[in-house]
Amino acid sequence: MRVQFLALALLASFAVHAKEKPKPFFVDSAVQSVSAPPSDKAQIVFLEPINKIQGLFPVGLYEIDGDNRTLLGITAWKSKTAVLLPPGKHLLYASQGGVGHIMEARVEAGKRYYVLLRFIYGNGFQLRPLRASGTSDYRVTGKDFPKWMKETRWVEKTKEGEVYFGVTMKQTLDNVQQTAMINWQAKTAQEAAELTLNPEDAVAE
Repeated sequence: MRVQFLALALLASFAVHAKEKPKPFFVDSAVQSVSAPPSDKAQIVFLEPINKIQGLFPVGLYEIDGDNRTLLGITAWKSKTAVLLPPGKHLLYASQGGVGHIMEARVEAGKRYYVLLRFIYGNGFQLRPLRASGTSDYRVTGKDFPKWMKETRWVEKTKEGEVYFGVTMKQTLDNVQQTAMINWQAKTAQEAAELTLNPEDAVAE
């Protein structure tokens, strides 16, 4: 009788836990605005304005420094997040797990920059610098930028997200990063320049 009781209790417990929703990898920020960048750091805002179907799976945003990979943020459909980095040169990496893309950033302290997570069908999300001027489709003075800002909400990563993109997916991300780095190093000078965020891309506050 006691064994049967314990078995029923365990089944009931499993049923309750099975109904619990998994905790999210990111949540909407309590304050839907962002502070000005501090005087000693550069601020990069990552925008993912894609729809819920194409942007359903979260994207991990990282900085690569030699053998180290640091998770900076997590985004998904109709979201944006801001990260702070020391001034200078940085190598950034975006991956959903199966596909990854590299971008170089050369940034100055006290400045804000914008980067678009550009959806490429079958090839993940490319990190695309948004220029402060010029005629490129990827610029903050373009017709789409106000819409991207309006339709996206500010998000921040959770502990569950940090575990998933930092520990659970480590081996996959290691392999994907290696492929992404090979692709980055194979780019022509012009292709690399298109995917490099420059000091002059800073946006006035």
